[in-house]
Amino acid sequence: MSSKGEKNWREHFKEILIKNVKQPYDAYIDEFINFLDKLIRTWDMSDEDIKGRYAYHVTLLQALSNRTNVVRAKLNAYYAYLVYRKYASAYKLMKSKVVAGGESLYTWLRMYRDVMKSS
Repeated sequence: MSSKGEKNWREHFKEILIKNVKQPYDAYIDEFINFLDKLIRTWDMSDEDIKGRYAYHVTLLQALSNRTNVVRAKLNAYYAYLVYRKYASAYKLMKSKVVAGGESLYTWLRMYRDVMKSS
């Protein structure tokens, strides 16, 4: 918790993941939160094209909201990270109905690749 007793976005995101991600996919939650720190720092130092293209994504990642669409986006961002790191395949995640479809996964994957290669 922050000094004022308020949650920061990292704590909030981690709580959402702990509550919603089932085994065996829950093994990389801390690693993912650390990745997000680096991703957001890299995005913040990126050129204006990258910043503009992914500003909404970064806003979703840092949102302190429990709205269904925000939680779903955060979960999809996490599962896309598993694919990005080759811990899981998109096909397996979709087949087992962990994610509803591939579009969101591939949107997050594109962001991770674009931002991280801009560093």
